[in-house]
Amino acid sequence: MQKVKAKIHLGNIRRNAEKFRALTGKKICAVVKANAYGHGAIAVVNALESVVDCFAVALIEEGLEIRGVTCGKDILVFTPPMTEEECFVLASNGFIATVGDLRTAKLLSAVCKKYGTFIKVHVKVNTGMNRYGMNGSMLGKVCKFLQNDPFVSVEGIYTHLYDCSMETARKQERLFLQFQRIAKRYFSSIVAHLGGTYAAFLGNEAGGDMLRVGIGLYGYLPTSTPQRFKEMLCLEKGMSVYARVETERKVSFGGVGYGRPCLNKEIEAIQRLSVVRYGYADGFLRQRKNGAFGWERHLNNLCMDVCLTRKERKGQWLPVLLDADETAKVTGTISYEVLCAATRRAEFVYDTE
Repeated sequence: MQKVKAKIHLGNIRRNAEKFRALTGKKICAVVKANAYGHGAIAVVNALESVVDCFAVALIEEGLEIRGVTCGKDILVFTPPMTEEECFVLASNGFIATVGDLRTAKLLSAVCKKYGTFIKVHVKVNTGMNRYGMNGSMLGKVCKFLQNDPFVSVEGIYTHLYDCSMETARKQERLFLQFQRIAKRYFSSIVAHLGGTYAAFLGNEAGGDMLRVGIGLYGYLPTSTPQRFKEMLCLEKGMSVYARVETERKVSFGGVGYGRPCLNKEIEAIQRLSVVRYGYADGFLRQRKNGAFGWERHLNNLCMDVCLTRKERKGQWLPVLLDADETAKVTGTISYEVLCAATRRAEFVYDTE
């Protein structure tokens, strides 16, 4: 049809997960939030179900989407509940809730008591992200409150690295270990997980029992990751995106798309161009220099639904995303954002090998 095609390499994603397990020897929590970083959450969960130990999402709605294909494995929801309804949905679907303060702990306890239901939780602590999560003094209060609660079972403690330089990561690790000691006075068998993908490089003993892998599953590492770590894993890219050349035409007069061409050439010098079926509505930046593969051939800024380029063969499928890191460099962002946007309006084609 007429959508861009996103080829999702499920075999690569599965092998990436296996590489992280082999490197760390830890349990693996696969982060599949934001539609598995744009790769298609249900298909990715199906591909990883036999490889990983549990899954994590940002939103309750994302958990509901994958609930039926996780084969009973746990789903951790990162966003703490704010309402009675959210608490009930978390509990009734068997999700693991995040507790980041005493208010949330009390809310979950009250709702579960009211409906006679049970919920598992992981407590979230703050090691510098200042997003969700509690400091040490609050952690003690939360643990004491939940210690003997018959409806709420504290099964984990986690944080998130706010900076992935080694020196800063080590400082956060030391603080997290202090938090673990507090929590284990109350819950001796809880699972601890320090951070996302980058935590894999802090050593097998760092950060606890489990590794949450997000961007690494899809073939990328945080931008500050040293080259030696990249070579250690040799990750494989999980996605490539293609767009079709709809027509090839003669330029008669006027402009190129909206306005005159961005290139330092007169319109009369551009005799023929091609119309490629992808635009900024498909998740790529409007500007000509948008980091898409082959952007140098663009003749002007993208339209909402098409891109005008130098002459290409009609019907040809052109790659527009092969390496999200390269796109991110050009556009001043990170691979995470590029991947989440690139399949916004795509047809997914899955490769299982």
